[in-house]
Amino acid sequence: MKTRMKLGLLAALFLLGIGVSIAQKSPGNPDEQAIRKLDKEWSATAQTKEAGKMVAYYAEDGSAFPFNAPIATGHEQIQKLWAGLMSMPGFALSFAPTKIEVAKSGDMAYDVGTFELKTNDANGNLTTTAGKYVVVWKKQADKQWKAVADIFNTDK
Repeated sequence: MKTRMKLGLLAALFLLGIGVSIAQKSPGNPDEQAIRKLDKEWSATAQTKEAGKMVAYYAEDGSAFPFNAPIATGHEQIQKLWAGLMSMPGFALSFAPTKIEVAKSGDMAYDVGTFELKTNDANGNLTTTAGKYVVVWKKQADKQWKAVADIFNTDK
């Protein structure tokens, strides 16, 4: 009888351990979910080609690190950067995270992902360029997540 109880207790502890492990690895973290939602909205905003709306995802002192261009810091410079990109003929951009990590402190996070940029070449033909990005997020005083660093570059 005692052996059955010990085996039952061990089985229960084992199953509890598996459940805790799965819960920790699942995307159930509310901060991670919030950032996933922001990424989805941000990618959809890029489709509007409205540079003014893109800056809403950045902290006031945030920076963007684009490929083949200088760093843009602050909303004014970031808006100019996006306006330049979005003015390219055929511009279309979509991106999605492949990994999001939130610090244990809950005030910083980073997200790694891929993007697809479409533009027209010199002959007017649509070209597609793949790339990757890293965004560093910081929770603001109002508890909203904002990008403080956004680096993106093409694969080729």
